[in-house]
Amino acid sequence: MIVVVAYDIVDDRRREDVAMALSGYGPRVQLSVFECDVPTTAELHRLRARLRELIDPLEDQVRMYPTDTTTYNQRYIIGARTVEERSHYWIIR
Repeated sequence: MIVVVAYDIVDDRRREDVAMALSGYGPRVQLSVFECDVPTTAELHRLRARLRELIDPLEDQVRMYPTDTTTYNQRYIIGARTVEERSHYWIIR
């Protein structure tokens, strides 16, 4: 199933950790939104548990919207802008 995950994370480090965890499941489609391909309900439970570990529930929020094939295929995308992932790189002198 595709799960749309949107988040609002106050702390930069926690935000990066959440983004890293979600990037293993699918593409970032907005700055704080991922479309995650979660193969099983058990994996969805593991993902939710992992996200709970990564955030501060008093400061942050994560929203997860499971979709089925029908609703996901009916999504509308307006505009062509894509989000580029930040690349980490080394500067060697």
